[in-house]
Amino acid sequence: MGLFKSYGYTCNYLFRRQQLNSDLSKLITLQDIDVEIKQIREEIDKLPQRQQELENRFAASVKEYLDLKQQFEDAQSEKIRIETDLENEQARHQKFKTDLMKATNEREYTTAVREIDVTRKNISLMETEILKLMEKIEKSESLVGEKTPEMESRRVEVDKQLAEWAESSKSNQTRLEDLSSKRVPLLAELSPGARSDFERLSKMRTGLALAEARNYSCMGCRMTIRPQVFNDIRRAETIITCESCGRILFFRAEATVS
Repeated sequence: MGLFKSYGYTCNYLFRRQQLNSDLSKLITLQDIDVEIKQIREEIDKLPQRQQELENRFAASVKEYLDLKQQFEDAQSEKIRIETDLENEQARHQKFKTDLMKATNEREYTTAVREIDVTRKNISLMETEILKLMEKIEKSESLVGEKTPEMESRRVEVDKQLAEWAESSKSNQTRLEDLSSKRVPLLAELSPGARSDFERLSKMRTGLALAEARNYSCMGCRMTIRPQVFNDIRRAETIITCESCGRILFFRAEATVS
């Protein structure tokens, strides 16, 4: 009878140890899933802003390019206008020179001389302005010529980036659905106590209910772990929480430093 009790106690102990190990293993997997879900959601949430910033930068470049083209077109229009005015002024200048030759009195002579002088000055100013506009047109045309293929290339780059983000967003959504479908049954498989602790700590610790124990330290808060406690964590026979941050501690064998 005593032997049976001893055997029963041993079986009960082994069952509880297996359950704890199973809970801890599931908790680690569950947190890994939650961390990835959080990262994916953050990436998804940031995408609209990144897209808007990219479009805004491109729009600013387009505006600069269009302003440059407008300057070129305005300079051309202004040059045509002044050239028309110049032709009219040259015609007036020639008329007054003819009037001077035909002057029959001092008044007509003085008027013709005065108008010849005025039109000559106007012609000189217009010719100078046309030369300036020709320089501006040449410079603007050169800049537009340089910028045109650059803008076409940037449009291709922007479209490519937007397409990549759209594909990444689609992949993230698929991955998010996959992780969520794995999370539900995993959470249900936990013992009630482990599930309750996990949900409580997740809310308290911004989604990180567990912390890795590495090199005698809690990676969640960097608090030093006593050697005996660290060894207990390595054995994983019971769920142990950090004395400082309260997170459930776990040990990854591959994280040890030789």
